[in-house]
Amino acid sequence: MMKKLAIVLAATAAATTSAWAFPDRPIQLIVPFSPGGGSDVAARVFQTCLKDHFDGQVLVKNVTGARGKIAEVEVRDARPTGYELLWAHQGMDMGKATGRSDYNYTAFEPVASTVAMNYGIFAGANSGIDSVATLKKDVKANPGKYSVGMALNGFSHFAALDFMDQAGIPVDDIRVIPMSGDKNRIVSAIQGNLTLVPTAVGAAKPYVKSDDLDAVAIQASERDPSLPDAKTAQEQGSDSNFAMYFTTFAPKGTPKDVIDTLAKAWVAAAKDPACQAKLQQQAMRAVPASGEELKKELAQRYQRIEDLADKFNLHTQK
Repeated sequence: MMKKLAIVLAATAAATTSAWAFPDRPIQLIVPFSPGGGSDVAARVFQTCLKDHFDGQVLVKNVTGARGKIAEVEVRDARPTGYELLWAHQGMDMGKATGRSDYNYTAFEPVASTVAMNYGIFAGANSGIDSVATLKKDVKANPGKYSVGMALNGFSHFAALDFMDQAGIPVDDIRVIPMSGDKNRIVSAIQGNLTLVPTAVGAAKPYVKSDDLDAVAIQASERDPSLPDAKTAQEQGSDSNFAMYFTTFAPKGTPKDVIDTLAKAWVAAAKDPACQAKLQQQAMRAVPASGEELKKELAQRYQRIEDLADKFNLHTQK
């Protein structure tokens, strides 16, 4: 009996020491995309924010390939210690909704949501499309005349579908041009090779400022400070709200005290005005959430993605 008690006490002490000591080595924050892209920039800006709120060292590691799946699987299958974390947006859920993968956010332990990038619908300045009303009117009068560039089954695809669905624009009346890369789509729109570009506000901002692109609608509930003159979709009678949210995930089974330690630091950093100013400089915003609040938000975002995939028959597209 005494021996069993000693074992239990030793195990309890070890667990307590482990939790107290976390982290005792650098943490890898794994980004599923290449250096320099939006996901990478968001992660690295937030990494600098963590320095004032987290005792441990966080290293950003880029693991590319298979549209994010290689990084996602690496973290999903890692030991649940809290030392390997995933920095992911809803693209992971889009993979599940379209049949490209067999998992979504529920395969991980959510730590915290911290950063968001507003998305919008933009058009080449020579297209004559500068508002939701103009677009709806012209598409109705000329079905098939206008086009939209998007990465099929990717974020730009779902953002465009959400916008057209909420605005009441028949998807079949706008030609789809498969095209990956924000810059490729933006340049094509400026050159007149396509009409509409669904993209992050930060990617479009310099071209709107130079009058090469017009902002048709920002897919957010409030105007984006980066483009304060650009109207939201909601201001124009459409309920499209489709930002890219970056959430940090840990492997399933990561101890709750480790998740809580990470979440507390992540949320504190996102609430820091200095961090928010850094994010705003990159056309991003802080969206701190953790715990049950975050789980509810993740479920709502996935449901919208699943609804769009159902409505527009994306499940069979690989």
